[in-house]
Amino acid sequence: MQFRDWLVCFPAGMLHFFAESSSEATAPGATFLPAECDFHDLMCGISFIITPNRNTAVAATDRMLAAMPHRGPDDVGSAVVQFGASSLALGQRRLAIIDLSAAGHQPMVHAETGSQLTFNGEIYNFRSLRVELEQLGHRFVGTGDSEVLLHALVQWGVNAIPKLQGMFAFAYFDARTHRAIVARDSIGIKPFYWARIPGGVVMASEVRAILATGLVDDVIDRAGITGMLAFGAVQHPATVFKNIRSLPPGSYWEISADATDRDPVPVKYWNYPPPRQFDGDVTAGVRDVIEESVRDHLISDVPLGVFLSSGIDSTIIAGVARKFADNVRCFTVGFSDNPDMSEMALAAETAKVFGLPHVPVEITAVDAEESTRRWLADSDVPTMDGMNVYVISRAIKACGITVALSGQGGDELFGGYPSFAELPRMARWLRRAQVVPASMRQMMVGALTANKPQSTRQKLREVAGGDGNLLSLYAHRRRLMSNAQLAALGLNSKELGLTTDWLDPIEAAALAPREDDPIWTISKLETTLYLGNMLLRDSDVNGMAHSLEIRVPLLDQRVLDFVGALPGSVRYPIGRAPKFLLRSAFADLLRPALTQQGKKGFTLPIKRWMLGPLRERCEAGLNHLRSSGLLEPRGVEEVWQLFQRESESPIWSRAWALSVLGMYLAARNRPSAY
Repeated sequence: MQFRDWLVCFPAGMLHFFAESSSEATAPGATFLPAECDFHDLMCGISFIITPNRNTAVAATDRMLAAMPHRGPDDVGSAVVQFGASSLALGQRRLAIIDLSAAGHQPMVHAETGSQLTFNGEIYNFRSLRVELEQLGHRFVGTGDSEVLLHALVQWGVNAIPKLQGMFAFAYFDARTHRAIVARDSIGIKPFYWARIPGGVVMASEVRAILATGLVDDVIDRAGITGMLAFGAVQHPATVFKNIRSLPPGSYWEISADATDRDPVPVKYWNYPPPRQFDGDVTAGVRDVIEESVRDHLISDVPLGVFLSSGIDSTIIAGVARKFADNVRCFTVGFSDNPDMSEMALAAETAKVFGLPHVPVEITAVDAEESTRRWLADSDVPTMDGMNVYVISRAIKACGITVALSGQGGDELFGGYPSFAELPRMARWLRRAQVVPASMRQMMVGALTANKPQSTRQKLREVAGGDGNLLSLYAHRRRLMSNAQLAALGLNSKELGLTTDWLDPIEAAALAPREDDPIWTISKLETTLYLGNMLLRDSDVNGMAHSLEIRVPLLDQRVLDFVGALPGSVRYPIGRAPKFLLRSAFADLLRPALTQQGKKGFTLPIKRWMLGPLRERCEAGLNHLRSSGLLEPRGVEEVWQLFQRESESPIWSRAWALSVLGMYLAARNRPSAY
């Protein structure tokens, strides 16, 4: 292919490919929230520690639980046992959802063996597991899923984990073998962080709880903050702190009493399923599995609501919920100061059609500064995309709601993001263009985008020089900052131990694209990176900040296993609308006013607030960064000045990410050490 020929076929779509990528990818709220989900017991905050000193174990557990009162205001418990030459302590803060009695107290002890469990989450298939365990001779005192999980671990050990359909993080002490098991659910809805300490390990539901022990140095990890600036959220397995890491989703650890000074090796029990062909009616199968999931998510003895926007996902959740319950209220966020961003009218009409009560939640710019102050104080890790969840969770909790259902997961599983259509095209075009030197391709893009915002031009030039690899294209699509902007901040991927796409090398290797199915590949990338590293973590922290349980039926294990294995040609056929399969499965619930509108996310008008009520706070955060020694001050200033000139361009998201990071570090009095 000659340069002239490639120029002719150069896709016009590339000119806007990254123009709004950051606002779609990481706008504060291009999502609808997940979080703590509990079936018959509770959602909570948990802690786990192994240390040579018993007094240290007791004191550290007390401090961890004291740091997480919002995760469980209804009960608190802890226990310490001998673990070889060390002590092992389990702790839990409880928020009761259904079984409100003392029978759900944890750590929960198995009467016959003395084994103990601290558990945060929900096991949806606990009833069938209970029947199986009863047939094996187990006897139960209560009716909850925590007791079922305890008995399952006693019966099957680590082999119980793949049997679980749910959202969970737990720590289990096996009194018979003197081994400990810690585990996390398949895609990481429940958080679980860990850090090495002398002679042992400490774990908790939140980073701040680990820091509260005083046993872990709070040294800043530049690789962690780089992930936050590159993508809007810290990338797994990093945190902001060098000594604290995240337990991999879909994995467990076994820790032996005679090996407490060794780093545990995670064992994967679940991976995103590979594509396979299905016999039968796939559309009917999708409907059946989602209806089954929503039905199970409606079990609650406390008031329950649905986050309702004008989008397809939340509309389906509300419509299916109405089939199984008539006491569900719908909540929609509206912006009286910014009516062009409100979904109130369409959502209210949806609730009326379904016969569900509708509660509008109005937010104004006056609320912005106070909400931001509270949000930053309650944030466990810095992120640019959590304030929306915080604000709506606070408002809904004030309405007396304790459990809320969200439509999160539909975009990732069914092809709702522009990336599903754009990335395969871009990959094909760039592969064809390899006959043209990279420098020439970049020069051409520079000429074609001369009238575009500077941030867009930089990213497009970098993409034009690539080879069409789907992972690299995806990383650029989701990235806030270009390579040039990150370099201007004094960040170097190689020096930080990251790939050229600014990802952890081990994590990136596990995301190798399938060239034969780009749609399946993009779904896996969106689910693992965007959903896993940002949306799930943000929703957990910000929902739990108000003791609000947010349930995510579209991310139920049954839905993940069924839809995740569907080939891209089935989920998103060429020429069809986004979420074609989901639309087809629930066509009766989706009226034209919803299906014919453009895609909207649950967003707050933050870029407008940054020039108004949030400006002073943003500038204070940037000043902290300039003086911290973590980043190049000139690079920080350049981003802020560019935002002043091009406030309606995607540069606002870069400026917001820097501001949030600075405010987060300043609020915790974090100096420049790293």
